[in-house]
Amino acid sequence: MTKQNRSYVEVNLAAFRHNVGVARSRVGAAVKLMAVVKSNAYGHGVLPCARAAMQAGADALGVATAAEALELRNLVEFAKTPILVMAPTTPDEARELQNADVAVAIGGMELLAAHLKIAAERGKAARLHIQIDTGIGRDGFRFDDLSWLDVAVKHRGHVEGLFQHFAVADGISADEIAFTNLQCDRFDAVVARARAEGLMPVIHAANSGAVLRHPRAHYDMVRPGIMLYGAEPADQPQLCPDLMPVATLHSEIGSIKVVQPGDSISYGRQYTAQREERIAVLPIGYGDGYPRKFSNQFHVLIHGRRVPIRGRVCMDQIMVDVTGIPDAQIGDDVVLYGRQGEAEIRLEEAAKVSGTISYELTCILTQRLPRVYTNG
Repeated sequence: MTKQNRSYVEVNLAAFRHNVGVARSRVGAAVKLMAVVKSNAYGHGVLPCARAAMQAGADALGVATAAEALELRNLVEFAKTPILVMAPTTPDEARELQNADVAVAIGGMELLAAHLKIAAERGKAARLHIQIDTGIGRDGFRFDDLSWLDVAVKHRGHVEGLFQHFAVADGISADEIAFTNLQCDRFDAVVARARAEGLMPVIHAANSGAVLRHPRAHYDMVRPGIMLYGAEPADQPQLCPDLMPVATLHSEIGSIKVVQPGDSISYGRQYTAQREERIAVLPIGYGDGYPRKFSNQFHVLIHGRRVPIRGRVCMDQIMVDVTGIPDAQIGDDVVLYGRQGEAEIRLEEAAKVSGTISYELTCILTQRLPRVYTNG
C-alpha cells in the first residue's frame, strides 16, 4: 500500500470459492447455480469474483444492468458464460444485449415485444427469462396476469427461463415463512400453466435466504448472492456456520496522541474524555464507505482486541481508544470488518449496529479503498 492507500479491502478468493461449494452442497449437483456478482460483486470486485465463481463450478453469472453484463461478455474468458441481467433493462438496450448473447429479464409486454422484434430481424432466438411478481411488488408480470403466455407459446424458442424474487425468504417469523410459501404456491401455479402449454424454461427463484431456508424453492437453478461473500442473508442466528467471510477491511494507526480529562474528540464534541486516554487516529472514514453511524457506537480490532471508536466518524479519519493497548504504535494493522487473531467483527454484527444489512456495508465501500486479492 502507498501512503495514500493505508486502508484497503482484502478479498479472499479461496473463501469465495469455498462458499460457492457450500451453496452447491445445500442444493445438490442436479440444481444449477447462478453466482450473483452484481454491483461490482457486492463491492468485492466483479472480475476476480466472477472468475472465482466459474472456477468453483458455478453454471452462470447474475448481474443487474446491461453495462455489468457487457463488461463481462467483452472479456474472452466470459465470452461463452451464461449471463443473466436480472433487473429491468430498456428496449433501447435490447439489440446490444442480444448481439452479445446475454439473457434478460422480461417483466412487461413492451420489453417482450421489443426483444422478439429484434430477434426476428436477427434471425436468432433471444434469451428471455419471464419474471413473475408473486408478491415482491417490483418488476414482473403479476402472478395472475398470463398475458405473456400466449406470446411466449408463439415464440417458445425465445423463452429460456421463468423466475421470481422472494420478499422475505431470509425471515424466520411465522408470517415471513408463510408469505414465502405463498409466493412459492403462486409461482408453482404459473409454472404449471407454462408447462401445460409445452414450455420448458429453466425455473429459478432462490436467493441466499431461500437456498438456506426453503428447499422447495430450489427448482432448476438457484441465485445465491450474499452467502457467496460469507455473510448471512439476515440478522439472525447463523444458518450456515460453514460460510467463510470473504472481505476484511483494513486500516492502520496513522498517529497517536494523549488526551486529558475534559478534552473532546471529533466534530460535534460528541465524546468527552473522562480520564487520560491514548487516542489512535486511523486514515479511514465515511468517504471510504465506513458508516458515520458507527460514531461512538462500535469497535475496531487492534492487536487482536476490540477497541472503541471515540467521537464521530469523519470523512477521512476515525479515532479509537488504545489506552488499554500500551504497545500499540503508528503503522499497526487495524481490522474494521473481519478477523484479527482470535477476535472477529462480522458484517452481520456491524450491520445491526449501523441499522442496515450486510449487503450494504460491502456495496458502499468506495473505490478509494484498493481491493487486494488473496487465495488463503
